[in-house]
Amino acid sequence: MAILQNLQEEHVEWRDPWLIPDRILYRCGSFDWVPLLRIWGAIEYAPFLVLRQHSSRQFVPTTHGLAQCEFSYQGDNYKKKVKKISQAWNQA
Repeated sequence: MAILQNLQEEHVEWRDPWLIPDRILYRCGSFDWVPLLRIWGAIEYAPFLVLRQHSSRQFVPTTHGLAQCEFSYQGDNYKKKVKKISQAWNQA
């Protein structure tokens, strides 16, 4: 407890020491984010948003079209979306 009471601001580093910023997949194919296929559908993942919150310098990440990536495996168009995401992952 004494260590925390004597802690100064310069002793704290607000970043993850295991994070290697030059090895992060931040886009996938033509997507400005990383689409992730799950059992019941797909979701979008935006690593730049995570970097902005944890260790990177502040910037405005690309989020245009992010919500359109999320879908479930039903309806008319989902197979086309899965194929597009799979092709993007093959390019990554």
